[in-house]
Amino acid sequence: MIHEIEDMEKTISELLPTRNEKGDKRAQGCALVIAGSKDMPGAAALCTKAALRSGAGLVTLASPRRIVPILQAKLSEPVFISLEDRRAGDTNFAKCAPDEIGGIDECDFLKDRHVPELLKSTKYQQAVAIGPGLGQRQETRTAVRNFVTRCSVPMVIDADGLNSLTASDLKQIDAPAILTPHRREFARLFGELPQEAAALPEFLAGKAKEFGKIILLKSSPILIATPEGEIFAVPAANSGMAKGGSGDVLTGIIVALLAQGCTPADAAVLGALLHQKAGLIARQKLGAFSMLPSDVIESLPQAFQ
Repeated sequence: MIHEIEDMEKTISELLPTRNEKGDKRAQGCALVIAGSKDMPGAAALCTKAALRSGAGLVTLASPRRIVPILQAKLSEPVFISLEDRRAGDTNFAKCAPDEIGGIDECDFLKDRHVPELLKSTKYQQAVAIGPGLGQRQETRTAVRNFVTRCSVPMVIDADGLNSLTASDLKQIDAPAILTPHRREFARLFGELPQEAAALPEFLAGKAKEFGKIILLKSSPILIATPEGEIFAVPAANSGMAKGGSGDVLTGIIVALLAQGCTPADAAVLGALLHQKAGLIARQKLGAFSMLPSDVIESLPQAFQ
């Protein structure tokens, strides 16, 4: 069944999670963002700030140690997990304090040795986002694969998270997962999309059912398919959002909604709607040529109203 979303305001109000007015920060949802590398710290910052602007009570950002000072200069609110390297030959790294081993080597990117620490941290999270700016090194791909196939917390898998996986990897993920590919990422994982627009929803629904995952295809309109066979079409026609970093913002919004208790399907639909509404607000202020993904984040407070 295809649901064409025409009344954006009504659908947003219907899907917004209820705030716990007497609850503490953890009662508002805890989200873990695994993102960033030496060459792409901005993706981690955009995703994390979007999550913070979207209602999560506590956001934790796990990034390579080398870029954490950069991210701390940009972001005041999140908790940070610095992903570190051990010195060559140090087999007791986990048991040693930094001063006991003479300092810790810098780390540029996510590595497989970081996976146990990340899995341990999910004990305290309601949702995880993985992928923005991680890069495509082989060791990073291995780490992503080992993390997502062992994680038990609902996830949003985006960008280099998707680039790290194969179709067979996806079938090994037991936790609820929202995949957010653009067309090239979709084609690499699932095969080429149909040329005819009319055939696209049914094709997308088939893949969502086959793999048991929610698939949010970044297109115009945005199409969201559930394993139960439902398709949601979210209007999307804003060239100002066709800029690097927009997908990172969307991932941050969705993971925050997941952490606040939205079902994966509702989080995907509501996240796409809020992202588009904030984008329209930013465009009205700044124009399609000059607006940036960071401006979309700054417009989120109005989008939630």
